[in-house]
Amino acid sequence: MWSNDNPKLCAIMEKNKLQILNDYVQEDSIMTSGYLCDFSNLNVKAIMLDDLLKDPEDIKKITDLMKDYEAKTLKDTREFLTQVTLKEAVEFVEKNPHPRLWDLIAETALEKGNLAYAERSFVKTENYHGIQLI
Repeated sequence: MWSNDNPKLCAIMEKNKLQILNDYVQEDSIMTSGYLCDFSNLNVKAIMLDDLLKDPEDIKKITDLMKDYEAKTLKDTREFLTQVTLKEAVEFVEKNPHPRLWDLIAETALEKGNLAYAERSFVKTENYHGIQLI
């Protein structure tokens, strides 16, 4: 399944492995038995149909069957924002640009009171309300 917002991203299911390809480079495999539903914002949504078929009466909400898996760049950006400086995280996102990553940078920059990085992130995502806030 191709990503809805980035033509360089693709999610592939192989038996019990989810593999995300980023510009034809394979990221770490994720063990899952889900079926792909949606791939957008660096997030793969899968549904566990096997669980539904095993015990259909036991399911209270359909959302219990839905699982979200993050792409490696999204996980890495989250880790960067907690472990390294904001400047280093911005450099990482510049190498791997995506609107979701810029949103994370903007949110963290606002929390830390760094208005320059927050404004830069809002400009990258064309978030005009955020720019007006700054």
